[in-house]
Parts: sequence; C-alpha cells; structure tokens
Amino acid sequence: MSVATELVRARAAGVRAAEADAPRSSTPYRPDALTPRERMLWQAWNAGFDSIRPMPVDYES
Repeated sequence: MSVATELVRARAAGVRAAEADAPRSSTPYRPDALTPRERMLWQAWNAGFDSIRPMPVDYES
C-alpha cells in the first residue's frame, strides 16, 4: 500500500472516529512514534478528527 493511500485512510478513520463520538485518544497512531511514517499517519488521523470535532480554544485566559 502506498503512503498516500495510507494517509487518506488514516484521515478517513479520524473522521469516522469523530462522527462516532470516540475520544481523541482513540487514535491507533502515536504523535511521538519512532518512525516519520507513523507520525504522518497520526497527523492525518488528527486532521480528519479535527475536521468534524475541532479542539476548543479558550481565548479568555
């Protein structure tokens, strides 16, 4: 499987997780992984999740 296909699938998985109200910590990838490939997959998953449920930002503090 090509890396591009994996990235598209990781982003789609993030979207599905957000639509299912799964917690952000349910990602199968790690942001501090040893390989750049897995860190890229984490970023793609997180981007998909954020497109449905963006991280709230508190601008008052």
